[in-house]
Order: sequence, then C-alpha cells, then structure tokens
Amino acid sequence: MGVITMDGRVAVGFATSIATIALPTVTELTTGSTRLETFITPDGLEITPTTGEVDVSNLGSVANASRAGRIKWAIKITFHHDGPTDTPWNLLPYRTNGFLWVRRMIDRTTAIASGQKLAVYAVEAGEPDEDDPKPDGVFDFTSDFFVTELGYNSRSVVA
Repeated sequence: MGVITMDGRVAVGFATSIATIALPTVTELTTGSTRLETFITPDGLEITPTTGEVDVSNLGSVANASRAGRIKWAIKITFHHDGPTDTPWNLLPYRTNGFLWVRRMIDRTTAIASGQKLAVYAVEAGEPDEDDPKPDGVFDFTSDFFVTELGYNSRSVVA
C-alpha cells in the first residue's frame, strides 16, 4: 500500500470568523480567510497536543490509576517575511484573535469543498519572534498561538 507524501498537500489559513468550528463553511474558509501555507517554512508548522493526567486512584488502591485530563495545544508557526506586503507579519500581530485552520492530505491547490476534513483552532497570536541574522539565511519569524476559550476541533468537516 502506498503512503501519501506531505509535500504540497497541506493548506493553512487564518479566518477572522467561523460560526461553527466543527462545520466551517466554504465561504468562511475562502473569502473569509487568508491562505498562509506559501509563507510558512517547510518545517515551520508545529501543532502538538499534550494531555494532562488525572489521578483517579483512591486510598484503597494498590496501584496508581489515571484518566485523560485537559488537552493543551502548543502551536508554533515559522513564517518567511515576504517583502513589501509581508502578509503574515501584518496579519498576525500580538493578541490577534481568529481561527487557524489546517487541511492535510489534499493538494494545496485543490479548492475547499464540502465534505473535506480539516482541523480548526480558535487562537490568539503571541508576540512574533524575529530570527537572528545568520550567514546564508533569510528573514523569518516565529509566532506562538494559544487556543482560546472558543476551543478547537481536530476533526472538523467543511459544511
């Protein structure tokens, strides 16, 4: 069985508004979004969930018992500065709120359509961190994103 390579098959966008995270509309993901994947470095999209551990053992237990607790997301994106327009730098200053969406395993040039799977995160942007100058380097910056009380859905479907 063949595997699906990632190259060219990840689309990323930032929307100012999404009414239902589990079922974003085509309009919210297209005309209501700014596409970002062409500004992100090849290894610059980092989305990592961690799950807290809840101790559910009791005084009578002979072994520790635990259950899954709260999920925390570490989202970090490294962007290229892109010249005069500098799209991500201008779009995502400190404390900008919106919705980061990521569609995987479909060619990035394929139009957003009903039924496609993607992840949607309600986020607030952190302060961008400019890369230090280096030989043979480019001007990049990294932004942390924090999932807000509006939440996320890692198994959203386009309505």
